[in-house]
Amino acid sequence: MHSYKVVKKTSSQACFLLIGFQIFPNLEDLYLESKDASALLRSLCPQDFYDKLKVLNLFCFHDAHATFPIDLLPRFPKMENLIVGCSDFKELLPSRLDGVEKHAIVLSSIRHLELDSLPCLEHLWKSNSQLDQALQTLGTLVVQNCRSLIYLAPSRASFQNLTNLDVRNCKGLVKLVTSTTAKSLAQLTIMSIKDCGMVTEIVANEGDGIKDEIVFSKLEILELHRLPSLTSFCSEKHSFDFPSLVEVTVRQCPGMKFFSNGALSTPKLRSVNLTKVEKKNLNTTIQQLSTQTKAQIAESSSS
Repeated sequence: MHSYKVVKKTSSQACFLLIGFQIFPNLEDLYLESKDASALLRSLCPQDFYDKLKVLNLFCFHDAHATFPIDLLPRFPKMENLIVGCSDFKELLPSRLDGVEKHAIVLSSIRHLELDSLPCLEHLWKSNSQLDQALQTLGTLVVQNCRSLIYLAPSRASFQNLTNLDVRNCKGLVKLVTSTTAKSLAQLTIMSIKDCGMVTEIVANEGDGIKDEIVFSKLEILELHRLPSLTSFCSEKHSFDFPSLVEVTVRQCPGMKFFSNGALSTPKLRSVNLTKVEKKNLNTTIQQLSTQTKAQIAESSSS
């Protein structure tokens, strides 16, 4: 065999880690707990020691002052998947970060970020001009069971290559993204927001009074499930263009009265599934657009 994959490792001794990498030089997937990470940070090893590692799992950092081991990441320059779970971090990336550029380079290689069962997590990172651009290559973002999460990302965060956004059971989340961040989601194909009891809108108002056109160029599927506080996708008068959207599902969102206040375009919309929603008020635009789509199909069929 030319490659090996380790799903879980229980020893907390640095020597075990070093020997393990010598035995399995093509190791691609590593599971670390708090003591393991500390041991690895103290170890001395060649710069290219972990060059083949693609998946890093960080779990069980249970401490009142637990901090995400950001200094560990530069050891894995080829890492593409970062999975963090069952820990007490308050933030993923610290506000005061030494060597921001070095860490930003490592973060820029991450394609898949999954955060699960982080009850103390309040934000991924606070507003920082360099870190706001650090996850530009991220393709998949999964956030679930993070009950203290206040907002998904700072107002100027950009996710230009994000294709899949999945947020579930984040009870403290009020608004998902700002209009600035929304404008960066040109590659997003699936957005799924479920079981977030405090969410009032998906695209939040930044309070600058500017009404922009926001284009979700590749979004095909939009799922909004069990969001009892949701009143709209966006309450501001931004215009929204969904040129690729084919399916919208809104389930158990009893407070949702309309989709958006601005102009709305969904030329390819095929399916609108609504349950426990004021259908007559869910932006009659949605229903009108469905009618328009049928008319367009009929017209193209007859021509």
